[in-house]
Amino acid sequence: MKIDKYSAILGNAVGYPDMGSLTDNRPLAALPFDGKYRLIDFQLSTLANAGIRSVYGIFRGQNIRSVFDHIRSGREWGLNTLLSHYFLGFYQTDVASETTDKDYYEQILTYLKRSGSDQTVYMSCDILSNINLEGVLHLHNVNKRNITVVYKKLPKEARSDANAILTIDEGDNVVGIETNDATVETQNMSADIYVVNTPWLIEKMEEEAKKDNPKKLRFLLRELIVSEKALAFEYTGYLSNISSVQSYYKANMDMLDPQKFHSLLYTNQKVYTKVKNEEATYFADGSKVTNSQFASGSIIAGEVDHSIVSRSCRVEKGARIAHSVVFPKVTIEAGARVEYAIIDKSVTIPAGVTIRGTKDNPIVIGKGQEITGDIIG
Repeated sequence: MKIDKYSAILGNAVGYPDMGSLTDNRPLAALPFDGKYRLIDFQLSTLANAGIRSVYGIFRGQNIRSVFDHIRSGREWGLNTLLSHYFLGFYQTDVASETTDKDYYEQILTYLKRSGSDQTVYMSCDILSNINLEGVLHLHNVNKRNITVVYKKLPKEARSDANAILTIDEGDNVVGIETNDATVETQNMSADIYVVNTPWLIEKMEEEAKKDNPKKLRFLLRELIVSEKALAFEYTGYLSNISSVQSYYKANMDMLDPQKFHSLLYTNQKVYTKVKNEEATYFADGSKVTNSQFASGSIIAGEVDHSIVSRSCRVEKGARIAHSVVFPKVTIEAGARVEYAIIDKSVTIPAGVTIRGTKDNPIVIGKGQEITGDIIG
């Protein structure tokens, strides 16, 4: 595939207040996932697997150090060659707003015009999936459309107010965007993955940029798929919609289900991430592990049950973790109990302390938070 034929835009300028402290110090795209990945790995890997080597990321101006630290040269996704390009654009626009400033479009338009691409792929970093993008690109070109959108049939409880629900006719054309109908059990949720002819997109963006309050690209594309009767491509693989603490927790717990784990991570579409050259996790005599996953560099002397433990963690003898997600560099001291919780980076749970949430309301312990006593939800 020609690497100059396609360009890509990664959207991450929409806020999710239900993510709590998890996104206080990082954008949603930089959130750890399954102990070894970041959410943005899945978008970058999808593009890499399709041979796309020109990427523009849209981020808010705050708390983006983790993005730079993770992507660096972009080597893992083939973005460090002489013929590849990746750029990060930063904006101060209110994340709760659908509108933006004129500088937003000026930067993206400059990128698209210089890319010389035939088609542009737009993806949103809050949708966790591993799609074969080449199939979508092929269908888009065969049908000679200006815009194609990917959707997935999901139960109504799996969507959030940030998602668009599509009305699709018998010819797989988008004819409208619905409101959330509580009586409909399964809905056609847009995955906010679009393939758009670049010259046509530039034209539509230039028209939008002239308005007093231009919409962010994500919302402009939603308007265009209706007005243009876009082609709808149904994705049938694993997909999780990350919009709240609960949805993020559930997506991680899904990875303990072998079928969902293999559906997301072990298809023909590889998922790439920044490699850490560390020793394997050490399991001491007397440790007990049940249906859990571990990244590298940890020391496990206690009990871990139905949990995901990231890099360089320590679970001391007599400590217990159950139904929890543990970020890197966390220490669970002797006799501590952690159940139904998300423990952010560099937290120490002192000896004998209990952290306990529920399946429907997991407790989040913020990055570097000092724990002095029991926290029970």
